[in-house]
Amino acid sequence: MNITIKDVAKAANVSVATVSRVLNKKSNVSDEAVQAVNKAVEDLGYSPNFLGRDLRKSETKRILAIIASTEQSFYSEVLRGMQDAAYMQGYDVLIATTRDDPEHEMHLLGMLFSKAVDGAVLLAPKLDSRTISELAKKYQLAMCLERLEDCNILCVTIDNERAGYDATKYLIDKGRRRIGLLTTEVRSQSSIDREKGYRRALQEAGIPLDENLIYYGGYDAESGTRGCEKLMNQPKRPDAIFSISDTISIGAMTYALNNGITVGKDVLFFGFDNIAYSHMFIPHLTTVEQPCYLQGKTVIEKLIHNIKSEDKDTGTYKLPHRLIPRESTGDKSI
Repeated sequence: MNITIKDVAKAANVSVATVSRVLNKKSNVSDEAVQAVNKAVEDLGYSPNFLGRDLRKSETKRILAIIASTEQSFYSEVLRGMQDAAYMQGYDVLIATTRDDPEHEMHLLGMLFSKAVDGAVLLAPKLDSRTISELAKKYQLAMCLERLEDCNILCVTIDNERAGYDATKYLIDKGRRRIGLLTTEVRSQSSIDREKGYRRALQEAGIPLDENLIYYGGYDAESGTRGCEKLMNQPKRPDAIFSISDTISIGAMTYALNNGITVGKDVLFFGFDNIAYSHMFIPHLTTVEQPCYLQGKTVIEKLIHNIKSEDKDTGTYKLPHRLIPRESTGDKSI
């Protein structure tokens, strides 16, 4: 039997309106009424229908964060930043995964369409730019970490093209001329931008691009291992390798270490993301650090502003990255 608010009002000998005021923490209720209602709620085991109430108010104080999977460790800092910023303004963050399935991503966005959440943040969008732009006209949507070309939506990320350029130039400044790239077949905008930066750095340094030194694989360590093996079997093997993720780079270094290649001397390795394992793996991995926590915090603050404001911010905000030199490029770890 479902206990209703009317049952609570009858047991407390007050009106339904009084029960509602008590449950919503309104101040214009007598202490006696508050005590009577709270006792009736406890005795009857009444549980308010928050979802129904939220839908009537068109406000849930909930934001949905949609990520590809929980396997990427840098997501944890982004989500922590999101949760901290949301909590400060009375919101909660719900987390859901898509496993890189655009249909499942659209299914999860159904929570936004049905007003079960006030807004949603896409951390690894799989829907196309046009679809997301159209949805953003009607609903409170934002992107974090990734961006999409020609997508009119609030976005907080880093300048991935500049980060790829900075990493490659660092290797060039170390005197390396045959610099390999381990990237992905799945063409996310971040991997595209990091490759653009790699190509630009080589061009500006007057180093001819050798397409044989670019390997397209997956995001996993095994792909890094396979990629490193392929590059090392070239007639003229690389003297440095830039990978678009730390996980890929660690896989590549594993191959090098298992095949008598001195990491940090024979071949320099540069990763991306500064995941926890990058400074646990020996030798420690030089990497690009994203301001993960700050990206999560910023996107929530700006999304909540959009939720509360009639003027929607659809800007793209690129937060600063930094290079973390360590042993894999012949540096002392910091």
